[in-house]
Amino acid sequence: MTSWRILCGWLVFIAVSTVAAAGMATLGGRMSAPIAWIALAGGALAGIWLAGRTPEAPRRVSLADTILFLVFALASLRSFLWVIYWDGGDLKVLAPNNLGDMALHLNLIQRWANGGAFWPENPFLTGAPFAYHPGMDLWNSLLRLTGVPLYAGLRWTALLGAAAAAVALWRWGGAFAMAAFLFAGGLGALEILTKGSWDLMQGEMEWKNLFLAILVTQRGLLYSLPACLMLMTSWRARLCGDAKGPQLPLLAEVALYASMPLFNAPAFIFLSVLLAACLVAAWRAGRAKGFLLTGIVSLIPASWLVSMVTARFTAHSAFRWSPGWMQEDAGVLFWVWNFGIFLPLVAVLLFVLIRRGKTGARVFGFVGSGTLLFCFLFALAPWLWDNTKLMIWGYLAVVPFLWEDLLARWPRWIRATACLILFTSGAMALVAGLDSRHGYKEGNREELAEVQVALRRIGPDARVICCPGYNHPLMLLGQPLAMGYDGHLFSQGLDYGPAQRDINEVMSGGANWRQAARRLQSPYLFWGQREKERWPNSTQPWKSCASPVAVSAKWKLYNLTPCLIGDDTSVMPAGKVEYTFSHCIDIGYENFPEKDYDFWAVAFNDADGEPIFRQDADSDEIEGFLKDASGHCKIWRKFQTTRKPESWVVWPHSKSKGWCKKITGTL
Repeated sequence: MTSWRILCGWLVFIAVSTVAAAGMATLGGRMSAPIAWIALAGGALAGIWLAGRTPEAPRRVSLADTILFLVFALASLRSFLWVIYWDGGDLKVLAPNNLGDMALHLNLIQRWANGGAFWPENPFLTGAPFAYHPGMDLWNSLLRLTGVPLYAGLRWTALLGAAAAAVALWRWGGAFAMAAFLFAGGLGALEILTKGSWDLMQGEMEWKNLFLAILVTQRGLLYSLPACLMLMTSWRARLCGDAKGPQLPLLAEVALYASMPLFNAPAFIFLSVLLAACLVAAWRAGRAKGFLLTGIVSLIPASWLVSMVTARFTAHSAFRWSPGWMQEDAGVLFWVWNFGIFLPLVAVLLFVLIRRGKTGARVFGFVGSGTLLFCFLFALAPWLWDNTKLMIWGYLAVVPFLWEDLLARWPRWIRATACLILFTSGAMALVAGLDSRHGYKEGNREELAEVQVALRRIGPDARVICCPGYNHPLMLLGQPLAMGYDGHLFSQGLDYGPAQRDINEVMSGGANWRQAARRLQSPYLFWGQREKERWPNSTQPWKSCASPVAVSAKWKLYNLTPCLIGDDTSVMPAGKVEYTFSHCIDIGYENFPEKDYDFWAVAFNDADGEPIFRQDADSDEIEGFLKDASGHCKIWRKFQTTRKPESWVVWPHSKSKGWCKKITGTL
């Protein structure tokens, strides 16, 4: 079996597994081990079947290919065997740029593997939409649910993704495409000559080494990079009428293209534009059928996934006119410094393609260069550097034709000189980024183990107020937070200012801390070393009314609910003014022995036993309650009231037994 078939089968396996799991979890409300096994089995069958239907497309490996494969392998082994690892009692990551990103990935993987709600509200900011494309995190949560250790799963997924990326790059553009990805960079090597610093060479560049800045930190690339390149390779062969070239079956193309929004939204945007351009170009040659079918069959699943990752199209848009990308006052020197001779070569290539280029080369060349130009003129995210996540596709689209239609036609010494200028800085950046000095602390083994035990008492959906930061144990263990790492929130274009002010009010013990806690909709508070350092003068007023859930020598986890339903006027408004009451009724599974509950009466009463609010649970909600990984039913209710709730009642009803034992509790 050729590398083309193996690559097709592996990527279809990931695509079908994750999309199937997302669909089943959406219907069921959360992930589970049965869902994971069913999804992985279905994905494996689809991958094996479509790999067998994929045409053989053998390709010879040259000496240059072998050298680049070896370099790619060494860089991948160094980067991903230590992508996350234990160093004594410390959990570390290899690259500093991965500290914040890895924390986000760990939170989502742990959250779904622990049975957290799916598709969730934003786990990093109360009340915010969750607009993100976490396909690889969903994949690793499936592995976690089937027994694969968390950190081993991250490492092996990264290594296999890097291997797939290397093969896909080679299939797309040979050794030149692999070098263009591994050694991207402008003239940063001059930093070594002028300042003697290898670190500054990469740090002061905006167009950074793509392997280090994109593949190592952006986990979605582990799938989207090889998948996107496979689609581009297949579409180029079809557009050029190359019947013996590397092409994919229709259903394989649909699986890779339609699943792309779940893994990489910029890649999906680029592929959609490219698919439309290929369709128009192929129409004249009578080869449009395959492109048309891919688009039509992908429409419904892709639209559903786009709706999901944009929080039903409510995601904040940071799109704006921003000519010059990140040049600021640097002018032309910015482009020369970051891209060297690459952009002038692309301009020459476009001129050559207009004069004598083939249809395929023209389509990919113009779409690729158009993508780069678009990113140079418009901002797509709050942080301008995030344009790189779309620019990479325009860059890779142009690269093969830069070699085939331009450099390969020049004398050997000119080709060698051009490659030396194009890739020297990026190669040096790669070496500097993978030396032995790296290793950055993400967490502590003892602290994580203690907090993990405590979290079993509150369930995976209980939101907690704590000190915002990427390395907080609650963040790393998958718990939803009132506010997480501000770097994540800024990159998503979310306004976290109000939440930040409310957290400061609560943690410092301000006069209005109770009202702030209600706005954060977080019934739990964590007070540990980070919180003590951030708010050293806090009065900790919750200590007099909150219930300790778990306590260690270094931290305490509190239930704030008793504080938020107290008798003072700051908590209970006078007269008939309504306030919002929110509470989680926590009942162990041993109180629900029957198997055929059809509804539960759920009510809250005042001090006289008079009902204040009632909202019964139907069979679907009950089924969700009884699947909680903590072994307890978490019955959340939220309502407006002018009276203070004093007690709650849950009265289950069974189809076979009728009314069962009434369960009551006080607040």
